[in-house]
Amino acid sequence: MRIFKVILCFHFLLIASLSASNESIRLLIKTAKGSENPAVRTALLKGMLKGLEGQTNIEAPEGWKELNAQLMKSEVKEHKSLARQIGQIFGDEDASAKAIEILKTKNANLDDRKESLKSLVAQKNQDLSALLPSLLKDKDLQINAIRAYGKIPNANSEELLLNYRDFKDQAKKAVIETLSTREDLAQKLLVALKNQVITTSEIPAYTARALKSILGEEFTKIYGKTQKQSDSKKEIMAKYSALLDLPEASEADPKLGRKVFKNVCGTCHQMYGEGGILGPDLTGSNRANREYILLNIIDPNFDVPDGYKMIILKTKNNRVLAGTIAEEDEQKVVLNSVTGKEIVLKNEIQDRQKLAISMMPEGILETISKKEFYALIKYLQTEEQTELP
Repeated sequence: MRIFKVILCFHFLLIASLSASNESIRLLIKTAKGSENPAVRTALLKGMLKGLEGQTNIEAPEGWKELNAQLMKSEVKEHKSLARQIGQIFGDEDASAKAIEILKTKNANLDDRKESLKSLVAQKNQDLSALLPSLLKDKDLQINAIRAYGKIPNANSEELLLNYRDFKDQAKKAVIETLSTREDLAQKLLVALKNQVITTSEIPAYTARALKSILGEEFTKIYGKTQKQSDSKKEIMAKYSALLDLPEASEADPKLGRKVFKNVCGTCHQMYGEGGILGPDLTGSNRANREYILLNIIDPNFDVPDGYKMIILKTKNNRVLAGTIAEEDEQKVVLNSVTGKEIVLKNEIQDRQKLAISMMPEGILETISKKEFYALIKYLQTEEQTELP
């Protein structure tokens, strides 16, 4: 165990400045080759992958070929997956071809397919573009496939607009966010707005601000003026954003974050199938974006989708209920409240108000410690469920 901890400390010191041409990666490869401990080897490979993040098609360093051969024979399934991902960074065509093959195989392990898609997107693999249209119809990979259109240079983003009306709300939101990431894509979104394929009401103010900065007055003419955030909220966001740049933020424990989420957010929001139904399900939201997370926590009333505005119902027997509309027909209103679903017959409603605010309170971050804040943000940015502490 002592050796394991020493090696872990050693590799964390190296990955901060990792590149294929420096001595650090060769040292990591040499250490991984010489280790007979599967856990140590896994940790080293993950560190190597993290350190090389964002780099593409770089020359494989000395020792990689031999280590890769060992990993592909390993009985530890994760070693093969990590080897494929690192191999793609080193321009290994066989690794990329294997990732494409896994992605094409619909009955392959879902985690393997997700990892394959993620690694192909990270490498901006242009062969992936031919697969993306079919992945738009794959419910398990649809959101990730939509986001890939913003990162794969030769992907035909028109396919997103052709399928837009068939998508559910989370997928539509992902399309709009994706088309707001580049000027060429934003121009296509502008055309879709003009043709009413996408309506202005479907574009959140958060995304509208980005589109205004990309498209300028051309966007404003169609969308209208974007809401400005108050200076006080901007200052709070800047404060918490600066905290996330500190070293201790990167060391946060997502397991603790899951616990904080359950206690602070889980009454109203779901993630990975757990939690309440009062607010939006956060599983498919734009959680990788720091500004998006902070804006929605710090200023929850800044841009409230119509379906999540607070409804207050007063019944003829003097009950006062607050929540969001889950369902409504000629006979009844089904209200999502903190305590669950409330079914209210319309002939029992005395008064009904719709407020321009959400059910989510402000000041949540002031109720938790700095350690819990770091952990919550780390958990919110995860791509798969983590264990509880």
